[in-house]
Amino acid sequence: MAERWRPAQEWELAPDDVIDVWRFDLEVRGHDWAILTPDEARAARRIVVDEKRDRKASSRGHLRRILARYLSTRPKDVRFTYGEHGKPMLAEHDEPRFNLSDSESKGLVAVCWGARIGVDIEFAREERAFTDIADRFFSPTESAALRALPSEDRPAAFYRAWTRKEAYLKAWGTGLSFGSDRFTLDYAGDGPGSLLTTEMPDDEASRWHFRGVELGPAYTGAICFEGPDRPLRWWTI
Repeated sequence: MAERWRPAQEWELAPDDVIDVWRFDLEVRGHDWAILTPDEARAARRIVVDEKRDRKASSRGHLRRILARYLSTRPKDVRFTYGEHGKPMLAEHDEPRFNLSDSESKGLVAVCWGARIGVDIEFAREERAFTDIADRFFSPTESAALRALPSEDRPAAFYRAWTRKEAYLKAWGTGLSFGSDRFTLDYAGDGPGSLLTTEMPDDEASRWHFRGVELGPAYTGAICFEGPDRPLRWWTI
């Protein structure tokens, strides 16, 4: 069933057992640069390509505006700290938890309370060596499943698996320190998918839920969260 994206003007604070998913276009708004910290602005300005630099500022600006709603503060006053592998967290609040992803011209943020959460969005490029990439980065079971598909079905299946795997790793915040071939997903069909096995220390596959995100043609998105299953609210800003 397709998500019903609602405009940000209808937003109100969700109960603790709901996950909010925010979609936005990466277009610089008038105050994006003004609400970034000096470090954020420097990181964006290091990007050589103008369009990519502006999208970096837009992504961070949108994240600040979204989180400011939950904290009842100004976007420029949101403060971050960073995990060992660079995952951002709120510096002055334990909750809510959140995760950001962007690709090409679209961005995605998920926000929740009391659970690890990760999101990933990818712009689909058809002319890629999907099976070769899967052999390198997927588990043997996942790679074999991709090779078993007809060639015309492989691109969609690849991105469905890739975004879910990235979302799981981002929920843990491990970066590349934990190999993407050390856990296995069931990503067959158009369903949400599931985690079959994982070597992540102190983890259990049954703890995790996955959801696909509809972002229009050429994009694939996924959400991964732990704990009891929860309803999702869909927002566009």
